[in-house]
Amino acid sequence: MKPAALALIAATALAAPAAAAEPDAVQPQGRNLYLAHCGKCHLDGGTGTFMLGRRLGKDKALLEDRTDLNQDYVHHVVRHGVNSMPWFTRVELPDAELAAITAYLTRTSRP
Repeated sequence: MKPAALALIAATALAAPAAAAEPDAVQPQGRNLYLAHCGKCHLDGGTGTFMLGRRLGKDKALLEDRTDLNQDYVHHVVRHGVNSMPWFTRVELPDAELAAITAYLTRTSRP
């Protein structure tokens, strides 16, 4: 194979993962997974929302509305738990699904 063809194949292969990770593409999947795995406690009226409101204030109670979360923190809390929140195993919440949820919660664009 010619070097130019190899370079084109390599460039295409390297560009594909970046396109898949675009925030607009991740948000619907991340939100759906968030609703399925986290919504019971972290939607309005849920125990997690109530507890966060008591501990941090109403402005930080709804995770979907927060802009101060970072990916490492969300990942750590989900895998290790914190206060009354239990931890989730990789069987209960696979890494790929947690990554989508984390990307959704830490997105920079808000509706």
